[in-house]
Amino acid sequence: MSDFIPPYPIRHPKTLGGLDTIKHLRRDLLSFWTENAFTRKFITMKLLNRTLIIANLPEAVNYILIQHYDNYQKKSSLMQKSLMPLIPDSLLISHGDLWQKHSHLIRPFFGPEQLTIFSAVMQQTLHEQQERWGKLPSANTLPMLPEMRALSATMLCRILFGSQISDADCQALTKSVAAYLHSIEDLDVNTFFGLPTWVPSLGGNKSGKAAKAVHECIDKIIATYSPANANSLLGLFLSLPDLSPAQIRHELLAFFLAGYDTTATTLTWVWYLLAQCPDVEQRLHQEIDSVLNGTEALADLPTQLPYTRAIIDETLRLYPPFPMLSREAAAADTFHDKPIPAGATILIVPWLLHRHKAYWEKPDHFIPERFLADAPVKPTPFTYLPFGFGARECVAKQFSTLQLTLSVALLAQHFRPQTKPGLKVTPICKVTLSPDNDVPMTIVKR
Repeated sequence: MSDFIPPYPIRHPKTLGGLDTIKHLRRDLLSFWTENAFTRKFITMKLLNRTLIIANLPEAVNYILIQHYDNYQKKSSLMQKSLMPLIPDSLLISHGDLWQKHSHLIRPFFGPEQLTIFSAVMQQTLHEQQERWGKLPSANTLPMLPEMRALSATMLCRILFGSQISDADCQALTKSVAAYLHSIEDLDVNTFFGLPTWVPSLGGNKSGKAAKAVHECIDKIIATYSPANANSLLGLFLSLPDLSPAQIRHELLAFFLAGYDTTATTLTWVWYLLAQCPDVEQRLHQEIDSVLNGTEALADLPTQLPYTRAIIDETLRLYPPFPMLSREAAAADTFHDKPIPAGATILIVPWLLHRHKAYWEKPDHFIPERFLADAPVKPTPFTYLPFGFGARECVAKQFSTLQLTLSVALLAQHFRPQTKPGLKVTPICKVTLSPDNDVPMTIVKR
């Protein structure tokens, strides 16, 4: 069992003042937490005229995301404003009847039959990655984060638009989405803290211009659609009678936005953690060598590789791609005698829950075994939510699990990415959680 403590940002000894909190939030969503935030269970903060409530206990997660979902289904104003220029009516940020309609239409696209089709695209893309790494000079060093971003983008673009999509179109879409994400990295303090509308916004109209560029890029790709790509997500969306062309564009973008960088950063963290823990890496190799045994991976591979899954689950616990989930209270409420004003922003923070000292043994350690079926202590319900929870749990959760498992298994079958001594990597979060550098790693062939 690993005894490795992976890196995490500074934890302050006491609560920061309002201005210091704003300064840290603008720089990084992980670096303003205090040490006692990982032990407290319900935190109410008043910043300017905005009430923030941090629901840091499993009963509150259940209450907000499941039992009283109707009152808390709306994403926060910050989330709405950040993504509205790009995906205004998508499943990711809509709520109410529109969300219900799109959810009903889209969920069947991620059933077992379709996942089997998608798995073939994933495998083909991973075999190409194997071939490319196999041709590298011995002990070649690569920046792992850009490598995994390129892999994830190629995989998703082929699933979104069909395997015939050109590398140039895939790169153009990835570049335009990255530019959009960069345009919303600076928190709009006006929106977050409810400042008057006459206060100048820090963001200007950068996001609107960046969104227009993304829309033009994806519209160009959609215009080249061929019936030969009927099994792509685009083909499936086009088969629906109830979505407009703009809505189809926005749903495709929401899927790319939610899956591209999150998959890439999770895979990067997996390789980094394995390189620090030779015992975990050895057990991983034993499992995949036994199960794959030179054969093709299957769509049900996640069920056949429990230790591989445990490594991925533990990586998602330590480094949840979306470390902060936000909701807005539609009406005033009370939870455990704690008042929740109408309009209050409710923060459910996987970054805190996943490392909470009351719910996890050795919460900062990398211990994949805690997610195995025979683990002596099971995770406390509602304390592990890398894909969200309840009605708004990620619709592509099984897709993402399959993508991550196939990627780790097929690449670790032939390679051992290793870090050089002294490499320092710290998690940061602007839009999603990621390493603070490109994580250079040496690709060692097995």
